[in-house]
This record gives sequence, structure tokens and C-alpha cells, in this order.
Amino acid sequence: MLKHTDSEDVKWFKCEHCPYRTKFKFDLKAHMESKHRNPQDVKWFQCEHCSYKAKLKSNLKKHILSKHTNSQDIKWFKCEYCPYKVKWRTQLKNHIILKHTNPEDVNWFRCEHCSYKTKQRFILKNHMISKHT
Repeated sequence: MLKHTDSEDVKWFKCEHCPYRTKFKFDLKAHMESKHRNPQDVKWFQCEHCSYKAKLKSNLKKHILSKHTNSQDIKWFKCEYCPYKVKWRTQLKNHIILKHTNPEDVNWFRCEHCSYKTKQRFILKNHMISKHT
């Protein structure tokens, strides 16, 4: 419902520490946790190979995969159309959509407020937030 409501009619949740605002209470809570939480109160996930630490276990896994894993031990996702290879399946999907899909066959995501269009939904969402709210 909030996606289709005029920004003047939306109850905005505002951060008390910075200009950040959002339409969703959950997003404000996540913002507060990531931006304004005392670092001593955070449960950090520490890398066993270096001094890197992360708030999320998934970020630590990505760090270990990208920095401390031998390239022969990585399960690579390879493009069937070109030599491109990546460590994450979602990146391969995006690559295929962007590089190997005929423009007529693409399911374009179009902005309802202007002529902008994109092949990826999250990019349209970012466009809507930055240009139309």
C-alpha cells in the first residue's frame, strides 16, 4: 500500500540522529542498528585469518570467500555464453540478463512517473526512492 501512496500522505519514520527517513519502521530500526549503535554493544563476527570483523555472519562468509579462499577451492558459476565467471549465482544471473539477453525479450521494469526503464527491479526501486520521493 505504501508503494503507491503519495509521499505527502505517508507517515515517515525519521531518525533522531541524522536526516534519514523511511516509510517502514523496520527499515528505521535496521538503520539505527547499523549506523547509530555503540560499537561496544555489537556482537562482532571476527575473521580467524585477519583483523576483519563484521556485524553479520553472512558478510564474514563473503569476506573469507573473497580474501582467504584459494581460487581452486571456490565453486565458480560460469556463464554458458562467454568466459565470465563469478563466485555468486546472483551475479551470474545479472550478468546474463545484462549482457546476453535480447532487448526485445527482456522484462523491463518501467517507472510509472517518468520514462526510465531498467532490466533489474532493485535498480528501479532505487530510482523511485531517489527521484520520486
